[in-house]
Amino acid sequence: MTTAKTPEFSNAQVIELLLQQYKLSGQLKKLPGYCDQNLLLNTDDGKQYIVKIANAVEPKLELEMQNAAMAHLTHKQCAVPCAVNNIQGDNISIITDVSKQSFCLRVLTFIPGKFYADANSNTHSRALWTDLGQFIGNIDLALADFQHPGAFRYLDWDLAQGYRVCMSKKHLLNPQQVNLVDKFLSLYQTQTMPVLSQLPQGVIHNDANDYNLLIDDINTPNKISGLIDFGDMVHSHIVNELAIACAYALMGEKSVHEDILSALTSIVAGYHKIRPLLDVELEVLYSLIALRLCTTVCNAALAIQQQPDNEYLLVSVQPAWQLLEQLSAVNSYAVLCQLRLACQLPVDSGQSAAEIINYRKKHLGKTLSLSYQQPLKMVRGQGAYLFNEQGVPYLDMVNNVCHVGHCHPKVVAAGQAQLAKLNTNTRYLHDNIVNYADKLLATMPDKLSVCMLVNSGSEANELAFRLARCFTKSRELLVVDGAYHGNTNACIEASPYKFDGPGGEGAPAYVHKVTLPDPYRGEFLGNNSDAATAYANSVKETIEQLALNNKKPGAFICESLQGVAGQIIMPDGYLTQVYAHVRAAGGVCIADEVQVGFGRVGSHMWAFETQNVIPDIVTLGKPIGNGHPMAAVITTQEIADAFVTGMEYFNTFGGNPVSCAIGIAVLDVIEQEQLQNHALTTGQYFQDQLNKLKQRFELIGDVRGKGLFIGVELVEDRTTKQPATDKTSWLIEHFKQHHILLSTEGPFYNILKIKPPLAFNSGDADKFINVLELGLAVLSH
Repeated sequence: MTTAKTPEFSNAQVIELLLQQYKLSGQLKKLPGYCDQNLLLNTDDGKQYIVKIANAVEPKLELEMQNAAMAHLTHKQCAVPCAVNNIQGDNISIITDVSKQSFCLRVLTFIPGKFYADANSNTHSRALWTDLGQFIGNIDLALADFQHPGAFRYLDWDLAQGYRVCMSKKHLLNPQQVNLVDKFLSLYQTQTMPVLSQLPQGVIHNDANDYNLLIDDINTPNKISGLIDFGDMVHSHIVNELAIACAYALMGEKSVHEDILSALTSIVAGYHKIRPLLDVELEVLYSLIALRLCTTVCNAALAIQQQPDNEYLLVSVQPAWQLLEQLSAVNSYAVLCQLRLACQLPVDSGQSAAEIINYRKKHLGKTLSLSYQQPLKMVRGQGAYLFNEQGVPYLDMVNNVCHVGHCHPKVVAAGQAQLAKLNTNTRYLHDNIVNYADKLLATMPDKLSVCMLVNSGSEANELAFRLARCFTKSRELLVVDGAYHGNTNACIEASPYKFDGPGGEGAPAYVHKVTLPDPYRGEFLGNNSDAATAYANSVKETIEQLALNNKKPGAFICESLQGVAGQIIMPDGYLTQVYAHVRAAGGVCIADEVQVGFGRVGSHMWAFETQNVIPDIVTLGKPIGNGHPMAAVITTQEIADAFVTGMEYFNTFGGNPVSCAIGIAVLDVIEQEQLQNHALTTGQYFQDQLNKLKQRFELIGDVRGKGLFIGVELVEDRTTKQPATDKTSWLIEHFKQHHILLSTEGPFYNILKIKPPLAFNSGDADKFINVLELGLAVLSH
């Protein structure tokens, strides 16, 4: 088998060969080459040619493909080199060195101009970028009817192989670099891989980098004058051509918010004018640009390992790392919207907001509510942000469902992968349900050892009531005033927020309200043991009243932190005393963690742990699947055994392989990204900033919370605590105008409800604080 060999012919040898084969003579100048020998020939009659002697293992078929492509493009008036025929009429000459090793010699016409990379940076303008896009568009348009067997080859630099290349080499990077590359690989895996089959394919140049593009910066500095080096030509996705050109062009720019976005939109708009891009091509372009950069740094990592003393390798790869950092700082959907606008395409091709509202009113039920006076249409979500149909980002302060961030790529990838394999019910054996249950139970106290998977928090709470009833033989249920536990019949009957609210019918006979333990507005104030005992006595007294009627409590259900009742943090020790009262009377204690679990409180994984208790039953929902409909009930073996009555419990979708794969991914992300600790530190920083505003603005009556579960109660007077309901409502619209999504909570709707995805960071907190400060200043005058 022939091994790779770079040609090493002397200038004298090459001159002799050129005279023999091409009747050319003159002076030679060495040019850079990766594995080929490249030279510039200045002939005696004042002409210039490029002489290329290919590596010994370069297949002749691929060189023939390059020559054919250049001839094809030249015929279509594209400014590219063309292979010169030798005296035998062939455009490839076979030559041998002193060891009788054969090589392929070619002579190409010379294209004048300065490399794009070396051109005066002052020439980098929208005009040049637009022309670059148009030039590449013309190349791809001209190649649309070109085919050659040599183009169907494997190439590491083919972007269709980029993911594989990066996955095989990223271990050579340092941990910080791996994290950055992984971010873009996850984006590619979840958003680009699924649509690869929809991308048009063809033969592409595949290497329109800044040293292969030429500019005549003397006569026409705003125009591309030529394209050289066809060594990476391959049959691939056509949009890869544009992605590669963009990647290299952007590496020469300085600011992600100015030059880089201007360059990108100009190049793409120019290209689109010549070769209109499909929606799916625009959709994946950002990801492909990043993948090219990731491929560059991963390939360089191997070269650096092989040549650790080569400082040039480190320097040359720095622009790629810099651009990856800059791209990481912008949102991919916001970039897509800018690209569509630059191409004069509508950002959103769906229905208008008015059409959707009209349809909802007619066909989706009149009780289906909308937020805001002018409802928003949201079409994307990423991290802590939602994007409307115009690509405007809104900071999401209320979505505690997309717990680890909207459309987290690892969660999306897990769902996609499993959905492509199998999705069925639990009557069949499957690893996922066992693996998920084991991983989830490992986060719970040891006695909570049985996991039952369902589809929603409402379903989880209803199942919890059934479990409690089977175990205690009592239906009597104690609920905290103001609480909400779901939308099924049993959950509505257990929710004072609903049965005492508009359209409600009051508490059914078996449901017993106990006092809401509110340290700010309740009967007993402060977070102290006296308040905890006083509120717990409400439970004790209710149990005593049941006993007078020869009844006992079946269960006490309580949100571990009170949500709709007003973002309330119960006094320390409250649940400890309540649980003791309930259990002494023969009841069981249910912790509703549907809103507040999975590390949101920061100090603990589960909010009930902040009260130093272990429930008998825990219900989970909302964040468990990061937006995927799943939920769970966790209980003791003893209670689970009591549920075995002869009636089968079966849930069609609960515990299906896709849901379990997603659930595992959510737990993995919480652990790997240390989101519990992030909630603790970010939440503390946020509350500190809120309390600083409280010192300045009398409208803020109370700031309370744990981790990223926070409430800000607004009052007209701090002494009377008169709710500032109208001003709170005004603030919600004020936040919307500043692209922050927020809602109210509590019986008087005077509490700012803050429960963002855990992707929320201190910078987002600062943004919120600035907008709140502006609003409070207006309201204070």
